[in-house]
Amino acid sequence: MLSAIPNLITGLRFILVIPISVYIYQGNDLFALVLFIIAGLSDGLDGYLARRYDWSSEFGKFADPLADKCLIIATLLAFAFSGKLPIWFVYLMLSRDGIILIGAILHLLLFENRQAPPNRWGKHYTGWTIALFVIILMQSVIGIPAYLEWIAMTGVIFFIFLSLFIYLNQEGRLIFKKIL
Repeated sequence: MLSAIPNLITGLRFILVIPISVYIYQGNDLFALVLFIIAGLSDGLDGYLARRYDWSSEFGKFADPLADKCLIIATLLAFAFSGKLPIWFVYLMLSRDGIILIGAILHLLLFENRQAPPNRWGKHYTGWTIALFVIILMQSVIGIPAYLEWIAMTGVIFFIFLSLFIYLNQEGRLIFKKIL
């Protein structure tokens, strides 16, 4: 029964996606920031519990990264619709995710349901994205300097291109070899 705790925590993260997005869109950045931090801590906690007590499950292996991606995309879209991020930047981030998604689907189809392992540059991209989101929320809550947002945006852009380059160079080559 205790082994279900990481999956319940992951479920909580799915649920938090909605109020975080709504609070951002409505301009209630303090509540959005608090819930976003709770969601981030829950991600660390469920992973720790799954590894520490060997409570990992097939559901968790699928649901945990999906919850993370739902949280990031919903937050990104809330920032776009509320005008807190430039639309060109949002398109750039969504394009990266779209390319990775198409590659992941092709990889699953071509390599007998075997998932491509995530690369560390994609993890850096996610880290910079989360930092950017926290900075944007903190700007209106405590008034941190605007240049921090530009630094974070620059980091996100750098890792968009680096992670895509590595992904296309490694997984992309495998896919193209299999197709051709």
